[in-house]
Amino acid sequence: MSRACTVLNDVVMIAAHSARSQAYLQTLLANDLAPAHVLLLGEANAPAAEPAPPAELLHGVLLPDLNVSLETSLAAAGIAFSQLDTRDINAAAVREQVQALQPKVIIFSGYGGQLVGAELIDLGIPLLHVHSGWLPDYRGSTTAYYSLLEEGRCAASALILDKQIDTGPVLARKHYPAPPMGTDIDRRYDTAIRADLLLQVLRAYQATGELAIEMQQEVEHGNTYYVIHPVLKHLALLSLPAAEQP
Repeated sequence: MSRACTVLNDVVMIAAHSARSQAYLQTLLANDLAPAHVLLLGEANAPAAEPAPPAELLHGVLLPDLNVSLETSLAAAGIAFSQLDTRDINAAAVREQVQALQPKVIIFSGYGGQLVGAELIDLGIPLLHVHSGWLPDYRGSTTAYYSLLEEGRCAASALILDKQIDTGPVLARKHYPAPPMGTDIDRRYDTAIRADLLLQVLRAYQATGELAIEMQQEVEHGNTYYVIHPVLKHLALLSLPAAEQP
């Protein structure tokens, strides 16, 4: 590797061409930690018309630089990766690559809206996912905005995926303050807090060799949310604190 990263030799990351995968990888590398291999799903999207802001710290978490592609980060760190032709997390090619690599842990960072199917889960390799919301209170979609409306703060929960939505064993949870008005929540802050909690879980795994379970969820407890209405999303954005003046 081109920098002194600690490689988690039994950890593989399944990554999408997405802001979340960029945030995950940039946060890990900024803290000198790296997966042994990355499975990169599909082809990269066309570059954005206008450049994104550079990486910066906010409330102690690293907002990613979305101008830096996954391939650039992987090459700079010398991380081995496999480019797959499919974006489908449940494609046979994904399972075949996982079986060939035989990791003990998979960091899951696939494309939004896709649910991991039983065939991948049944391989018996823990799929580590970081959900944007305090489980079990905020299961489902766009929970950052519901949390902002109801509690004035955000949260992330690390869990092992099971065959239902956001009901698997919880490894860690953490609350984060609301970002200042004008922050790109979807692509920068939400991804940053997830990456921050992922780093915490992987540091613990590095130290112990185990994914320690904090809580087993009861399916009947908690709340499930669906894609937030644009008006409610707008109200959540209006509730953000004013940005500090330089």
